[in-house]
Amino acid sequence: MSKKRQFSVFIRLVVISTMTKLADILISAKTTLPWIMTSMGAPSWMISLLVPIRESGSLIPQLPLKRRIQHFVRRERVWRLGVLVQALAILAMVPSVALLGSFGAGLSMLILLLILSLGRAICSLTMKDMEGVLIEKGRRGKLVGIASGLSGLLSLISAGVLILGKSQFEQAWLLIIIASASVLFLATLPLSLALRARVTSDQKHPSQSFLTTLRSDKALMHLIISRCLLLHSALIAPFFVSITTGQDGSFHLPYFIAASALAAFLSSYVWGSWSDKSAVLTIRIASGICVLASSAFYCFFDIGSLWLNVGLFFLLSVGYAGVRTARKTYLLDIASGDTRTEYVATANTIVGYVLLAFGGVYAVIYPMIDHHIIALMSVFLLLGLGQSYWLRKEK
Repeated sequence: MSKKRQFSVFIRLVVISTMTKLADILISAKTTLPWIMTSMGAPSWMISLLVPIRESGSLIPQLPLKRRIQHFVRRERVWRLGVLVQALAILAMVPSVALLGSFGAGLSMLILLLILSLGRAICSLTMKDMEGVLIEKGRRGKLVGIASGLSGLLSLISAGVLILGKSQFEQAWLLIIIASASVLFLATLPLSLALRARVTSDQKHPSQSFLTTLRSDKALMHLIISRCLLLHSALIAPFFVSITTGQDGSFHLPYFIAASALAAFLSSYVWGSWSDKSAVLTIRIASGICVLASSAFYCFFDIGSLWLNVGLFFLLSVGYAGVRTARKTYLLDIASGDTRTEYVATANTIVGYVLLAFGGVYAVIYPMIDHHIIALMSVFLLLGLGQSYWLRKEK
């Protein structure tokens, strides 16, 4: 591939990733959806299920999907199907919010979120194939970092508009946010037409069970354990939003979107560059930041300070961005070809089941232990930090 072609492919993937990440931020299960649920008066257990459904719904199907996808050499075509599923699921949320009551709207949002997550599962598998084939090692972390940073900047601007106009905020704004996320997904389709990501399945080594795959590589096993513990960097985020909203019932969503966006904009390129040098070290630094942010929130949230809560959410988002970027880069670097797809599917399927279990447990105990759930999750984050020292160096 010529240098001009490499640059063109890199830019296309940056733009595509930026648009999909921006859509993810606008329809985030950590910020936008918890606020919608809270403002509609949906039951608290629904809020507890948002992140588990969003994440596990996109992770658990990946192993069976991998079995089907491996027969398609042109992975970018399968990726487009996943994008279309996500766009349509998000678009269907608009009439749900506009027309249904609190319980009905909340339930329909959970169902549509599950469908959206299936599309995300398809995209997760195939995008890593596309990046692995089209982008050489040493530039993959930068790709993830640049895209996250640009999407953060764009969503920061969107949050700024909401903050300036929040006194005139009506349901119409909320519907516009949801519809915009759908449009962003659809806009990536024409951009992908020039991409060719061919991955040939190794017929001599057919797909194995996930237990066999786990035993074959200890690096993968330790990454999965670490990732399961560090899931709490995402699981804990909706409670920052719902607890703060519950303190005075005001419209604070734009501030949390802005904090998440600013965190991605300021930190993503740095995390990407560090991950290209040492993804393991980056995971340790980022998880330490998550522990600090969650512990501080538990200690000081009852002060009732919006700016303190948003500031700690910003810090948590910085750490989450680092954990996410580093573990993606680590997985891209420890495997290649169809083996990479096998590893991604295995890791994501196992993590999906663990995440679903966590979500079920937290949905049950949250009404009983209330804000102390933050302390419990902080302990798991600390364990994840400790376990990251078992990860072997990938460079």
